[in-house]
Amino acid sequence: MKYVFVLCFALAFLLSACGPNYVYKDQTTFENDTWTYQAIQQHQVEIKDTSHLYNLIIGVKHSPEYAFQNLYVKIKTVFPNQEKREQVVSLNLADGSGAWYGKCSGKTCRLEIPIQQNAIFEQAGTYQFSIEQYMRTEKVEGVKGLSFKVEKTASKVQK
Repeated sequence: MKYVFVLCFALAFLLSACGPNYVYKDQTTFENDTWTYQAIQQHQVEIKDTSHLYNLIIGVKHSPEYAFQNLYVKIKTVFPNQEKREQVVSLNLADGSGAWYGKCSGKTCRLEIPIQQNAIFEQAGTYQFSIEQYMRTEKVEGVKGLSFKVEKTASKVQK
């Protein structure tokens, strides 16, 4: 019995070590499944280790009745030295025939979209990310929630 306990504990430890290494993750749900221009998502991420590569991931939770194939977002970044950048990104939620990417179950579809893979954070410190919907309408119905994750990879920055 003692060996079974030790084996189960060791297996649980190994499986937990294989998962993603998120240095930041946050999730928001939108009231009435509607994302408005005013509902800007703010994220402050503390980066201490600049020797590794990182993945930036946006998760979208939406209704299967969402009216569009994609979702435009504007991402603004403020670096630790206060330099600012912004970028408009199209998050593709469905293929050309209208089939949803990700997993749909009942009244909810979920999809995680890497918006930048193997990103290099050259400066240690606090990075500020804001994500706002950038569609042509003030209210985007059918968007239930949004998540933002920063994953530290096992890969090191090549110098």
